[in-house]
Amino acid sequence: MPFQTSKLQEILASRALQKHWLFFLLLLLTLASFVSIHMGLLTALVFTFLVPGLIFYRFFKLQFHEILVFVPIFSVLISTQLIYYLSLVLGYSRETILASFLALTIIYGLVNSRKTAPCSFKDFLKITRLNKALLLIFLLIFVIALGVLNRSVWFENDFGIVITGSNWQDTPLHYEIIESINNGNFPPEMPNYAGNSMRYRYFVDFHTAILEKVYGFLPKLLPFLNAAFILIFALSVYSLARVNGKRAAVFATLIATFGWGLSYIGLFSALTSGQFNLSQNYMYQYGEFFGLPPILDNLLQQRPLLIGLPVFAFVLTLLRDMEDKNRTLLAGVVTGLLFPFHAVSFLCAYAAYFVSLLLNSKNFKRHYLYFLVSAVIALPFLVSSSSSVSIAIAPLWALSFLKDNPVLFYIVNLGVPFLLSFVFITKVKGDLLKVVFIVLFLIPNLVSVTPNAWDMYKFFIFAWVPIAVLSGAALARIRKRIALVLLLLSVLTTASVITYNVGTSYQAANWDEYNLGMWVRNNTEERAVFLTYYSIHCPPAMIGGRLRVASYVNWPYGHGVALDDIHERFDDVDRAYTGSEDDLRQVVETYNVTYIYVGEEELGHYTGCVARFNSVEWLEPVYDGSLRVYKVVY
Repeated sequence: MPFQTSKLQEILASRALQKHWLFFLLLLLTLASFVSIHMGLLTALVFTFLVPGLIFYRFFKLQFHEILVFVPIFSVLISTQLIYYLSLVLGYSRETILASFLALTIIYGLVNSRKTAPCSFKDFLKITRLNKALLLIFLLIFVIALGVLNRSVWFENDFGIVITGSNWQDTPLHYEIIESINNGNFPPEMPNYAGNSMRYRYFVDFHTAILEKVYGFLPKLLPFLNAAFILIFALSVYSLARVNGKRAAVFATLIATFGWGLSYIGLFSALTSGQFNLSQNYMYQYGEFFGLPPILDNLLQQRPLLIGLPVFAFVLTLLRDMEDKNRTLLAGVVTGLLFPFHAVSFLCAYAAYFVSLLLNSKNFKRHYLYFLVSAVIALPFLVSSSSSVSIAIAPLWALSFLKDNPVLFYIVNLGVPFLLSFVFITKVKGDLLKVVFIVLFLIPNLVSVTPNAWDMYKFFIFAWVPIAVLSGAALARIRKRIALVLLLLSVLTTASVITYNVGTSYQAANWDEYNLGMWVRNNTEERAVFLTYYSIHCPPAMIGGRLRVASYVNWPYGHGVALDDIHERFDDVDRAYTGSEDDLRQVVETYNVTYIYVGEEELGHYTGCVARFNSVEWLEPVYDGSLRVYKVVY
């Protein structure tokens, strides 16, 4: 009898270990993170990409390919918001982040002990048994994205730090947000427009800041994370298109990630005429005929889209079956969580919901309203962002950027997939996708809801999701050889995007500027305000993580700041560098300036500013050389 009792205890212990092994692993990872920054980074990746999704996926009836999308996007949405609210109470710190991981570990243990997961760990491992060609496609998407980003974002050469290609302009903004948050700017004010609370939907950068915070300064994190999000987007489109069959889903995935219009005509023309140049033959023309930037161009640089697009595709997947109460509720939950990551995606998800209501209006059921929980979840951010929303019943985007013949413009810019979507629109499944495609395509041609009219083009990026799925389904109905030719013609533009990104080397900071940025990071006060030229690349902000008075005009303008206010700041900056000591004092006091920076941009625009600042008694030189920093000491 004692032997049998001992054996029974061993069996029970073995079963308990099998059921709760992940709980103990998560607990071990979290505890180890308190003493190791490397374990902290690994733990942060696990908890922000996997754990919340692994907790909650068991409450919803999802197919396996839907689970592969749900787990990472839900984890990113939940973990970022959880840490945000905890940080409001406890303060934003490494300890708060690890405490949130400990809380998620406990929640996982409690849920796992009471509700059986529909998929075991062995089931997740079955992904390796999927079609080898399919796995190769997803691996190829990740490798291409990571390869291009590694060669264009924080790429080091003999001269300094390179941020080039599609990323040369907006990525420095993301670095300023990330580094300022991790250097005391929480709750954040605009690091590029000091004194104003953050109007930008910055949570994708906050997610990156969280990962970096547990490790330390790690600017090379961006290429890896962007590539991971591009892979998640590809998975989300595959999941959405899977109802049309595997072949259609593969076509849709490739088109969604690499497809676009006919701008490769210019690439071929440059090649045949011998005028091709890696740094010049980029087949996108701002404000001209090839005026819509290709999807991969957007995926490489527009970080909020990296969350907005996969969540939108997942919401479409859920809304396709509104008869399931839980799926309708889940669509509302992820939409509500989405808002601080991407406002346009939030609007597109609501457009998809209203289309679903319209299509199901004859058999309306009360649980269709479960989706509106999204408004409750997003309410704190909706209220705080109301001042930056500008709605105009006018086609401001079309009036400013739609060139020549509108029909030809859209055919050339959206290409073969756009044409296939229209030609086969009555022959493929999915009324929801068809109507959403048309609605999102019409919105920028009818109204304007973004502070900068140019940003209305992003509705075409979201329309690209149903376009890709519809065109993928159409290609699956065509003879194989013809389909492959049309697929090739759909994705060729990506060749120019890739060559442009890997073939240029625009300098973001030389080594002197990098060293100055690191000095600022280590020797100046957190949340200190720097007076600088209103440039794109600014070492005290992008590397040092400090705030500055003004920056590149389109950053604050695109986030809701009036152009008159921006230009008033620009005039004040000019006056501080070129005017009298009293002018300088007024600007310093107006914007609470702590330090004044004189770098290459400042020297180039304000001749004689060094001699002027050297004569001011209340400015103390604290960093001297070819680059200078003065501290305000009065």
